[in-house]
Formats: sequence, structure tokens, C-alpha cells
Amino acid sequence: MPEIVVAVDIGSSSLKAAAIAVTGQVLARSRQPFLLRSDGRAAGEWKDCLRKAMADLAARQPDVTLRALCISGNGPTLVGEGGETLLWNAPAAVPAASPLQAPSQAEKESLFIPRIREFRNRYPDAWNRSRFVYSGPEYLIWQLTGESLTILPEERYVRAYWSGEALQAAGFTDAEAGKLPPFAAPGTQAGCLSEDLSPLARKRLPVYCGAPDFISALVGTNSLTPGSLCDRAGSSEGLNFCSDTPLVGEGIRTLPSVMPGLWNAGVLLPESGSRFSAFRDRVKAERGESFSFEELVHLCLYNPGQEALFDQGKYLMLQTAMQVRDSLKLLLACAADGKQRIPDRMTVTGGQAANDEWNQMKANVTGLTVFVPACSDAELLGDAVFAFTGMGLFPSVAEGAAALCSPAKCFEPEAF
Repeated sequence: MPEIVVAVDIGSSSLKAAAIAVTGQVLARSRQPFLLRSDGRAAGEWKDCLRKAMADLAARQPDVTLRALCISGNGPTLVGEGGETLLWNAPAAVPAASPLQAPSQAEKESLFIPRIREFRNRYPDAWNRSRFVYSGPEYLIWQLTGESLTILPEERYVRAYWSGEALQAAGFTDAEAGKLPPFAAPGTQAGCLSEDLSPLARKRLPVYCGAPDFISALVGTNSLTPGSLCDRAGSSEGLNFCSDTPLVGEGIRTLPSVMPGLWNAGVLLPESGSRFSAFRDRVKAERGESFSFEELVHLCLYNPGQEALFDQGKYLMLQTAMQVRDSLKLLLACAADGKQRIPDRMTVTGGQAANDEWNQMKANVTGLTVFVPACSDAELLGDAVFAFTGMGLFPSVAEGAAALCSPAKCFEPEAF
């Protein structure tokens, strides 16, 4: 029996888990939706969702022996010890533009410091009461193991997170800075389970650090070499291009790669998938019947009755694909200026990647060959890479990703 871990990823509305072998085979998956609670404690649902997911995996694969858990999640989500949650996409107040309150340069560069300020303002009692305030996956790790840490994807990410000097420049006291747990690298063993979660996950099972979900997805698609291109396509969409020099351009955010010396240039399309989900709800309301995602995509692309409603859905899909194409042009133009290798292929992962017709349309519109990995939930495969590397089964994350990640489907551009 090969070595097996359970990879866990906390999304905006659900927790996903998968039992994955060191060969890259996904043995079983589970998705558990959670409530966005009215009391602001969304994170209070996560541990119970994990219990349900583990029970589901145990029912599907009762005879496997797990070696570890590994946990990733969205960010920059922040959680107090009582479960008070500021999700990554919750609006944050902009500091008043006065000399006394204007954000510091360090705060402008950080993904986290504005969110930390917002958490302190929105949940003052939780801020004062909590010994530590956690990022999303680290909160669940703390609940499971009692260990407090913050996952830093790579050393250069300090500027995107925080330092003592940056927090001081942003007006935080030393005591407030002490509420942020120390950094740990992906693949670090955070601790062990302090209680039984399921027959598969007994007390003392090791728990490893994953990474922010987009980092785990890049590892899970092996988008770790200059010129590799990844499209994370779900309710929102992120295009990510790996380069050996930073790319600079309007609408592009460049962050360090998890690979030392490389960079990840990204463009965010914040509502690409959620718009189609809203259209699906509209179809249900107007037609009085519900369609699966696959059925609705097919009806929109191949509208046999020429219904105007489905034509609107096709237009929406094409509009989304053209936004992807235009964002790619922006990225690749900057890459060409920097003499980067221009790719002719793109790996697609996330919810949209599960639909062949959507993938073919995306290949047609962008002109790129679209690859879909064997595990479409690439965050989970990336977590498995981190765990197996932390366990010493791979000498590096890069070698683990190369061993575990393989394309399952390929879509060549067609005239349309």
C-alpha cells in the first residue's frame, strides 16, 4: 500500500478534502459546504466540516492507513480565537487620507496589514481577548493541534505579510504585533492531532502546513518553471504566470514564487464564475426548473431551440473567456518586454476545469492549448506535495510536483 495523506483546503463556502497517494492517485474526495454564519464566526464551521469530510473519506476508502493531514486555505482571511472571521473578500474600510491616518508604504505593499487593521476595528473585543489572531488554515491547524503559526510561502513574502518594522510603521504596538503567530514554511510539521477525528485520523496523526490556496494550486499544477501559465477558474478567476524576473503592468500583481528566485505575475478576475452561477439562479427562477452546471453550459453553447435566455448565457460565457484572453495579452505583453518565454499552453484548474465544453471554448478564444490536470482541485494535490516533501518522500517541492502532477485532458484551439 503506497503512502497516503489527506489534503484539506478551506474555501470561501466549503471545505474540500481528498485522500491522495504518493503516486498522485486521488483515492477519494469529499466536499462539505459550511454556513456563512450571521454572528461572523464562519470559521466555527470548519472543524465540524472536516469531521464530516473525514467520515465521508473513511466510508469511501475504509481500509487505507493515513500518514498525515495537510491543510491550506484562502487568504488573507483572519480569525480570532473565538472563531470571529474576516474573510479574504470581505470589504475593508480605507483609512482616512490625512497625514496622521494615511496608510504607510509598508501597509500599501502588504496583503495582510490592512486586513489586520480591519479585523481589529470590526472585532475589538475578539482582538483584545485573543492571544493570537490567525490566518484561515492556521486557525484550523491550531484547533487540531494546539500549535500557533503563520504559513509563509517563501522568505520574500515577508513584505506581502508583515514584519515588526512594517507593523510599527502602520501604527501597531509591540503587544499588538505579538498577536500574530511566528512564521513557518509550507511542508513544516505543525504538530499532531490532539483528538480522534475519524477512524482514519486518530490522535497523534501528524499535521503539515500547506500554503495559501493559490500557492498550493500552482504547486498542484506544477506551474513552477519560467513560462508556465495557470488559470485558477472558480467563482473568481486568477491567471498566474511564472517568470524569472518581476513583471510590472497595470492590473498585474507580482509576488514571489514558492520557488526561490522566481516570480508569479497574476491578474484577478473577481467574479468570472459567480456571474454564471447568478445566471443559473435566474434560469431556475424564470424557467421553473433547475439545471446542473454541465447541462446549462451545453444549453448555452448549443442552444437547440434558439431561446434568447440561453443565448444570453452563451454571451456571458464568451465575455468571460474574452476577459481571460485580454488578461493573458496583458500578462504576455509584459513578459515579452522582459524577454520571458511566451507559453502556448495553459493549465486550467478549479470548478470550471471540470467542464469539457467550457475548456474547449476557452482554448478557442485564447488560442492556447488548455490542459486539465488529473486532479482538478489542484490545491489538494499541492497540499499532498507539501506533506510528502515534509515527510521526506521527495527531496524538494519541485520534484514532488513533477512526480505527482500530470495532465488528464488536452483541448486544442479550434476555429469557431
